[in-house]
Amino acid sequence: MNRRKVISSMVVGAAAAASVRVARAADKEIEIFVAHWKKSKDLTLKVADAMPADDYSYKPFPEARTFGGELVHLCGGEAHYLGMLGKGAAPKAPAAADQAKPAVVKYIGDNYDWAIGVVGQLTEADLTKSFDAGRGATMTGLDALYAAMIHTAHTRGYTEMFLRNKGITPPSYSV
Repeated sequence: MNRRKVISSMVVGAAAAASVRVARAADKEIEIFVAHWKKSKDLTLKVADAMPADDYSYKPFPEARTFGGELVHLCGGEAHYLGMLGKGAAPKAPAAADQAKPAVVKYIGDNYDWAIGVVGQLTEADLTKSFDAGRGATMTGLDALYAAMIHTAHTRGYTEMFLRNKGITPPSYSV
């Protein structure tokens, strides 16, 4: 065998080994994201459960969303950001007239189950691919995941203040 064939074979072998490492790293990253979404679901459901059903229409000030509406908005953000990844349609949000505790809690569970399924389907290529973010903007799949997480944490923080305004201690942060 001549030197060119040997060197060529070595380069191809090294490239294949490197791509396997990158794919394994991406798989591990996806596992981490799935684990995060499961923890986020658990915490969000605990926050939702902490508010008595009679207070789901509570607003801390007139311009605010209701507590139930804020939780629906949280899930709507997940649906927006993860929906752009093209891995299936998010569950339908309850109508504004039906944002009572049972409907909202069911929607949170359904939405997170969908989101966990979306995140679990992602590939290395999905993380770096550009997606239409609306209004002429684009973002990568990784950007969409981080945007969804940031929006969720931000919005869940609002709902925890609603709880505190009602004299309820929010569940401990566990994400």
